Amino acid sequence: MAYQTFKNKLKKRPLRIIYLLYWFLLAYILAALVFWFIVLNKQNMELSHYKLDMIDVDDSLHIQKVENIATEKSKKTAQYFGEGITFLLLISFGAVVVFKVINKQLVQSQQQQNFMMAITHELKTPIAVTKLNLETMQKRTLGYEQQQKLIRTTIQEADRLNSLCNNMLLLSQIDSGEYSFTKEQFDLGILADECAEDFMIRFPHRNIEIYLDEETIIAGDRLLLQLAVNNLLDNAIKYSGKEDVILLKVFKENKWVKLQVIDEGPGISVEEKSKIFEKYFRGAQRRTKGTGLGLYLTKEIVKQHHGDITMINNIPRGCIFEIRLKYPKN
Repeated sequence: MAYQTFKNKLKKRPLRIIYLLYWFLLAYILAALVFWFIVLNKQNMELSHYKLDMIDVDDSLHIQKVENIATEKSKKTAQYFGEGITFLLLISFGAVVVFKVINKQLVQSQQQQNFMMAITHELKTPIAVTKLNLETMQKRTLGYEQQQKLIRTTIQEADRLNSLCNNMLLLSQIDSGEYSFTKEQFDLGILADECAEDFMIRFPHRNIEIYLDEETIIAGDRLLLQLAVNNLLDNAIKYSGKEDVILLKVFKENKWVKLQVIDEGPGISVEEKSKIFEKYFRGAQRRTKGTGLGLYLTKEIVKQHHGDITMINNIPRGCIFEIRLKYPKN
């Protein structure tokens, strides 16, 4: 734990140096701007005093010349002040823009670094488990029940690896705008039921309940929506206990077809609610397996279907993720 804390401090040190350097340069520029305003205004005052000293007091135009010098002095002061304010506003605007860009790049860099660490772990784990199970069956004579348990575990890890690869491939295609979106009419309830049945086979000891309305027809990309439902179910299984009930509902409400995945997990804090659909975000439960892509991709898939996805707290505990899609136009 102490080593990990020290390692995290080392990672944050370059970020602190960059931020300190940024604020130092900004403070230096603002100080230089104020300095030059003071210097120019001082020169203006000295020049005005010099001109006043050069005027002959016996000159008939003495008063008029004094007034002209005072007017010129005021104009110069206003000019310097106006130019200073203009430069200050431009510098401030540029500083805000640059800070946002730098901060965004640093945050994205950190997120990508965390993602690469998570994806490496996610790829290595199923490979290691599969290899260990196969070597065990190869080197030892096992009973039927033991063999079936190892085979079931291997299939689960292969499915997890396949799901991870699908998410990464889809992420790449969506971000590059290369995904070819297809549209067909199908029953969302039937699709959701197929997804739930698959999870029941993969996780036979988990309690998944299904409630489906009849004829919940929508128009969209079947493969994408299947991936979205799988992501929500996978998320519910990850963050809820083995004895908790996971409820999958598909029903009609006014002009909408709604799909809900309800779990009894620890829930999501108020601070994290606005971030759960961001790319790579994993939150306080990051010790759980995952890459932070599932909910982001689900949101993007729902957006492609001109629907919306929301998350509310399940009373007394857990989360309710809801996807809303419109009926297809006849």
